[in-house]
Order: sequence, then C-alpha cells, then structure tokens
Amino acid sequence: MKKIVGLGEILLRLSPPNYQTMVQASRLECQFGGSELNVLATLAQLGHATSLISAIPDNELGKMAEHFLFARQICQDYLIKRAGRLGLYYYQKGFSVRASQVIYDRDFSSFSRSSYDDYHFDHVFDQVDWFHVSGITAALNEATYDLTYRLMTLAREKGVKISLDLNYRATLWASFQEARERLSPLVQLANICIGLEPILLLDEQGRDLKDELQLLPPYDDRASLRKVLAAIEERYQLDGIAFTQREMGYSNQYQLKAFLYQNGSLYETDKETIQVLDRVGTGDAFTAGIIHGCVNELASQKVVEIAMASFVFKHTIEGDVNVMTPSDIDRLLAHESYEIKR
Repeated sequence: MKKIVGLGEILLRLSPPNYQTMVQASRLECQFGGSELNVLATLAQLGHATSLISAIPDNELGKMAEHFLFARQICQDYLIKRAGRLGLYYYQKGFSVRASQVIYDRDFSSFSRSSYDDYHFDHVFDQVDWFHVSGITAALNEATYDLTYRLMTLAREKGVKISLDLNYRATLWASFQEARERLSPLVQLANICIGLEPILLLDEQGRDLKDELQLLPPYDDRASLRKVLAAIEERYQLDGIAFTQREMGYSNQYQLKAFLYQNGSLYETDKETIQVLDRVGTGDAFTAGIIHGCVNELASQKVVEIAMASFVFKHTIEGDVNVMTPSDIDRLLAHESYEIKR
C-alpha cells in the first residue's frame, strides 16, 4: 500500500435530475466532488492510503463533507475548519447537441480563504510516497497559489514524487497567457505533468513552440507532438508527461485516446469510442490511473493502459467520483465481454 496526499477544495455539486436544464428544474441533486478529491477517491479504491489537505466550514455542510471523506476512505488528518462557506458548483448535464454547462459558486469558501499558516505541516510528508496538486487550486487566489507552491517545494525537499494536473479553467484566470506564466513555475517542481497546456515553452525570440507548431488535438502530427514533448521534458526536467485526447460527436459520444511520454519515448493507447453518462471527473480518473501505475513502478505502456481504462470507465459513472475496483481495470484491459455479469 502506497501513501498519497492531495491538496484541493471539496465542492458540493448541485444538478438538475434527468438531463433537465436549470430553468426547468424544480429540485437539485447533490453530491461531492473536486478535482483532487476525485483523484484520491479513485486511488483509495485501488488500494492506496490517501489523505486530503483542505478546509471546510464548521457547520452541517462541513459535517456532510467529513462523512463523504470517511465513506471514501480518505484520511482527514489535514482537514481543518475555518470561517467561510462550502464551495458549490452547479452542473447542467448536456445531451446530444446540447452541451453541458458549469456554474461555479466558490468565492469566500473556507478553502479559498485558507493560507499556508492555517495548517500544521510539520509531518505532512512523513512516509508519503506521492503528492498530487492541480492548477485549479493554484488559480483560486494568491493565498492558495502560495499554499500550492510551498507544499510542492516541501514535498521535493522530502523526496516525495509530485504530480501536477494543469487543469486549465478559463473562468479562473484573467487570460490563457496568465495561466501559462503562473503554472510554469509549478511545473518546474513536478515530476509528472498531466496535460500540455498552459505551459510556457518559449524560444529565443520569445515565441511559444506550441503556438508556432499549432499543436492542437487530435495530435495527428506526431513529429510536432514529439518535438513539443521533448522540449517540455528537457525544459522542466520532468519524469513524464501524460495527456488525453477527446474527439466528440454529440455530447454523449466521444472517441478517447491516452498518451504518456517518458524518457524520450511516446506511449499511447488505441482509440476507443464510448457512450457518455457523466463527463465530469473523467480527467481525474485518468490522473489517478497514471499515479497508480507510476507509484507502483509499472512499465510505461502498462501505466498508460491502466490510466486509459480508468478514464474510459469513469464516463459510465454518475457523479464526480469514479467508482471502480482493480478487477474492473483488469476486465477492461482484458477486453472481456460486456454481457451482464451473473
């Protein structure tokens, strides 16, 4: 069993039932999520010891969050209570030609108002194998950016491996360029980076290589892709770069593919067509698969295949959090029949 710590906000998701729009809805269904929480919940199901660094309000909503973490076997040793509120987001699930929509309501939350000095980190990385963070937490405000940066620095000093999911959210940044400039110092501290953007990759003329090569999914131009990956790996001294590719038909049908670049080699999965029940949390499921493979020191191709299996499976699960077991991964990797299991 490996021990994995994550940093991030616990959010309460409110959604209309049965693919209704917000305007139609007379009630909302609630469940918990949040990028780093989603990652840890999947890793706990895969047999790892997990712990979340976060802040919640000292009220009934905070107690709900505590019960959720307990049910998902996520340790609360670094969960603090402070002034503020629980962050919310509203998710209107799309169907066919109607895209899904998210409305965030997380200003002045307990977590967004917390800072490094609110926590007690004397032993936070003792006997820890892995630390996971995302660009979402770094984007919230200066205090959470500082919290992310200082914890990543501390983890490196303790010899703990670090994964950073860039997780770009346009609504959280003033501009894409700002996100590139702010996230790049964090990439410098990471061992594994999830995603190719936003990262600065400037040449001597101050132009970004990704822009020059017009690198966009689907990544059919393998020569340009390899050039960018090699440049990122060298510039930021990374152990690996993992990312996914989604090609959409309607909002409920995707073609998925996964990639992992390590030690100058590009590993990839076959493309798979999937029917989508819930899109939220699928990237977090992929990230959890990458961490699971890396922390167990599996071969690179095996790592990306496991991450792809977790990524695909989450598209069939309602809610933010993936609900899967190691045997689910084994069945997907073995391409077993989709017939009912009796």
